[in-house]
Amino acid sequence: MPASPPKPLTWSVAAPCPVARFEANGVVVDGELWVMGGFVSSNLDVTRRVDIYDPSTDHWRQGPDLPGAETHVAAVTLNRDVILAGGFIGNFSFSSRLPTTAEVWRWNAAAAAWSAGPSLPVAGAAFAWSLLGTQLHLAGGLGPDGDTDATVHHVWDLAGPAAWTEAAPLPGGRNHGGGAAAGGRFCAIAGRHGWDEAEGDLAEMDAYDAATDTWSSRAPILGARSEVGASTSALTDGRILVVGGSLPGVMPSDDVLTYDATRDEWTKLSPLPEKRKGAVAAQFGERLVVTTGSPTSIDPSATTFVGCCLARH
Repeated sequence: MPASPPKPLTWSVAAPCPVARFEANGVVVDGELWVMGGFVSSNLDVTRRVDIYDPSTDHWRQGPDLPGAETHVAAVTLNRDVILAGGFIGNFSFSSRLPTTAEVWRWNAAAAAWSAGPSLPVAGAAFAWSLLGTQLHLAGGLGPDGDTDATVHHVWDLAGPAAWTEAAPLPGGRNHGGGAAAGGRFCAIAGRHGWDEAEGDLAEMDAYDAATDTWSSRAPILGARSEVGASTSALTDGRILVVGGSLPGVMPSDDVLTYDATRDEWTKLSPLPEKRKGAVAAQFGERLVVTTGSPTSIDPSATTFVGCCLARH
């Protein structure tokens, strides 16, 4: 039976993020969106500032500064705690790459404080990542030199000992892609080879089955793209969401895409009002909040868009 066509998204403009930025990261805690770090200038200066958006009041407030890496960090939440892994520390330069970090940090909501977690086995950044149950999966990304594609696949069960284990490597190294869980599998979506923003973007998608420790290919995303780490997530109905990204030729995208694991099928929803790469996106009920990112590739934006409704039909 064919899938019902999706409802069109109706977009509105909400309160802007207090600090314009792109390639920040985002997590949802207690129904609020934390926008963390990112590049704040076309010179790729960075910030450790965290700003928190309450979609119920359309209000922003400042949160706790990041304890380490400001960009290209893996970020998840579990039981109100925020877990960060890897990334780049400091202002960035394309002429001299920064080394990646193996640092892991956890924001303890009850204590309102950051503490160090178990370091990654190998430093890295720009992974595909997701929680699969209580297991944090990180795959691919850039290696310790900040320049070379990695195929590593690290796993930490956040409900168990503070230690990483290694799982089957990602088929083919790539970085700056997205990750999300769907259909009981960890999915690594799109990305690019190295720093080749002109021709290195990929459309491939691979899904990891923890029961068999194996990867399998899935339907490629609708158009090769990268810089979707913070705009890729699992929706509450089981679909995967990917917003915007950088298309071949360093072209920001206005795409809003969903993936249905049961059908192994991608669908295009109503586009963003403006193109974005390196944006932060999250679901709040039937609303989709998309904030920050860059409409040009290197110029940060503070704009926040809200799309309604995310229902299937």
